[in-house]
Amino acid sequence: MLDHATGHLAAFGALIALTRRARDGGSWLVELSLAQTGRWLQGLGRIDATGAADPGIADIADLLQGADSTFGRLAHVRPAARFSRTPSFWATPPVPIGTHPPAWP
Repeated sequence: MLDHATGHLAAFGALIALTRRARDGGSWLVELSLAQTGRWLQGLGRIDATGAADPGIADIADLLQGADSTFGRLAHVRPAARFSRTPSFWATPPVPIGTHPPAWP
């Protein structure tokens, strides 16, 4: 949710900057921060407008996939993009911090 919201805000900011450039001229700077988007999202709070309980694993099972890792078997959300000819996938599972040296490949 955080990455998607920040991406949408970046696209919105770019559109506003382009509109202002066309109308007023000049150049415009759009700055975003994942941390600030997170604070904003948390500040929105939660409401239960439907009266429904939070979904359980069974309710979202079709959105999950599994992967073996050094942490054991993990269940995680499938990649959002789904293509018929080039399916999305995670090339490697999560690993503990420090597994790979901090170097450019």
